Amino acid sequence: MMRPMIDRRRFIAISAAAGLAVPMARAKTTAQMQRWRGGAMGAKAQIMLYGSTNAQATFDKCQREITRLERIFSLYIPDSAISRLNRDGFLDNPDIEFLDLLSRCQTCSQITNGAFDVTIQPLWKLYADHFAAPNADSAGPSDAAIAQTLELVGSDKILMDSRRISFARPSMGISLNGVAQGYITDRVVALLKAEGYRNILVHMGETYAMGHHSDGRPWTAGISSPLKDHRMLLELPLDHQALATSGGYGSPFSDQSKLHHLLNPKTGRSADHYGAVSVVARDTTTADMLSTAFYVMPFERVAQVWTKYPQLERAIFVDPAGKITDFKG
Repeated sequence: MMRPMIDRRRFIAISAAAGLAVPMARAKTTAQMQRWRGGAMGAKAQIMLYGSTNAQATFDKCQREITRLERIFSLYIPDSAISRLNRDGFLDNPDIEFLDLLSRCQTCSQITNGAFDVTIQPLWKLYADHFAAPNADSAGPSDAAIAQTLELVGSDKILMDSRRISFARPSMGISLNGVAQGYITDRVVALLKAEGYRNILVHMGETYAMGHHSDGRPWTAGISSPLKDHRMLLELPLDHQALATSGGYGSPFSDQSKLHHLLNPKTGRSADHYGAVSVVARDTTTADMLSTAFYVMPFERVAQVWTKYPQLERAIFVDPAGKITDFKG
């Protein structure tokens, strides 16, 4: 089983009631901020909102929705839908959410020419098993082992209809860790909107913000440096926007190696173009997928992918030395 990796790709500093402030002219509200803290897909999670009534019943609904979706997407739960699919090679009568998300992932894989690919799980396992062995070579698995495992990678090998999801080859597997937190965030946001909330921040490993604080300040997130000092590089106000960040520096396979979990599905090696990539989009699922894809692909290919996603608004590329390139299409 894949171990939970709370810090795997998450390097966003979120401002709350007394956090980073950017003055903006907005209508003020007398409502008090209410907060929920918990977990989602192995990451720390929180919801902050302003409302005129006690939000506990709404928070309970959100917790039930998170738990329900984890039973579909979490590799940490042995009998989740994704765990059963990986174990058996097929899953009958899949949940509509599984079909929905997997379909979006296959489309993203096609658009990014495989830079984003959920069938990366066998490759992750190869690395995890390699570094779990005593005196593991810090260079990682052999070229031959990687080449053999790459035969199991490719979203075109996922067979799917409304009645069954299956794999074209034995020993395949998928991981939705690069997108499920974004998807869950969007589902929680939809629930809060349906409950009538208009000033919210939802952080489920990835972040979505709408509205503002009671004094008119926007919700604000900070992009941290990939260097050891983790200094704040950029502050971003968010309103009806999502932010997702991918960075390999928080997910090494071993203390004795620089290899990390953000693997290139084409080469089988850890991606090394950037220190971190952050994406701002109008929905969190898109931001989550594309932060992973952009981290893997060379910069010159980003513009071509960008035109396929009108939800995208901004991408911040941080090189290994901490220098920022701000891309807006």
